[in-house]
Amino acid sequence: MNNNFGSNKHYLTLSYVAVSVLIIAVIIFCIYMIRGAFVPFVIGLILIYLLNPFLELIEKLLPINEKVRPRLTRILSVSFVAVLMVTLITIAFVLVIPSLVNQSSELVKVLPELLANVVSSFENWSRQYIQDIPIGIRDEIDSSLANAGEMIIQAISEILSRTAVAVVNALTMVLGLVVLPLFIFYGLKDKEIIRSSVIGFFPADLQIHAVHVLRIIDRILGAYVRAQAAIAVFVGIIIATGLTLLNVDYGLVLGLTAGIFELIPIVGSYLGAVPVAIIVLATAPEKFIWVALLYLIVQGIQGGILAPRIQSSAMKVHPVLFLVSIMVGSEIAGLWGVILGPPIVAATKELIAYFRDQNTQLIESNDAVTIIESTETLKEEI
Repeated sequence: MNNNFGSNKHYLTLSYVAVSVLIIAVIIFCIYMIRGAFVPFVIGLILIYLLNPFLELIEKLLPINEKVRPRLTRILSVSFVAVLMVTLITIAFVLVIPSLVNQSSELVKVLPELLANVVSSFENWSRQYIQDIPIGIRDEIDSSLANAGEMIIQAISEILSRTAVAVVNALTMVLGLVVLPLFIFYGLKDKEIIRSSVIGFFPADLQIHAVHVLRIIDRILGAYVRAQAAIAVFVGIIIATGLTLLNVDYGLVLGLTAGIFELIPIVGSYLGAVPVAIIVLATAPEKFIWVALLYLIVQGIQGGILAPRIQSSAMKVHPVLFLVSIMVGSEIAGLWGVILGPPIVAATKELIAYFRDQNTQLIESNDAVTIIESTETLKEEI
């Protein structure tokens, strides 16, 4: 009797888990289909995960018992962080933003000329070394260069055909950015209320599983976001400082670009180096070796020390599985797949381990019940 009850309970638990996974998959698919509108909210979630540790620290420092007045403690800590963020943003606007805006606007103006200089330098190099290239390979290169113009025209036509869609997406993003501060404020203030509401959707006997699942997802996403942000800030500051010390034009813009690209795992380092290489070759080719040396040092520290330590401790995923998650994610969802693939794989890995442990405990409890029943039956027979 108890064995049947245990089996039915086990089957019911697995059924609820399967339905929950299906619902989550449908939600993820719907979000992906309208992903353009969710970009501001993804930014908001990232900021919430980055700011939440500071909130918890402030709550501990406040002279209020958070167990007695949890709502008041949370509101005060959120308000303090909001004032601090506004202060830091104001300081950034006064000290950094003007130079960043000036460099960005100047770079946009001279970008066509810089690209023309790069092309001219490449043509001079090709004329110098063209005699060393076999005739067959030379013909292939000429053919590719001849088709390059047509390919560029096709690319421009495709971009223009998508202009209307881009305008709609831009307007949607602007509206989302307007709502973003409120989203961050209430996301930080009512985090526990939101979590309790999500848990309340599940049946009573599955709510304990929902608590553990949300805790696993929350921990992995938070650790991943903070790890990538720490690496991005380190790379951005070091690159911007190094380029400025080397008197490379647009050092702040290039450092910011390198930091943003670092948010993309693995490939972000190489993508961030491309604009730097183009600008340096076009403006100061004699400094290219020094800039390349700077990048090698930074990427050596980032790839050899920071990333393995931070990401492995945050994700607890083998490097091979980490790379596979990026490749599979890029095939499924492009750039978003590259960014979100590792935390999804890490969360899936821990969820499988959690439910496997639950299954083992359930089987052991059923075996214990069977042993007790057998012992009692044996005593009665004796």
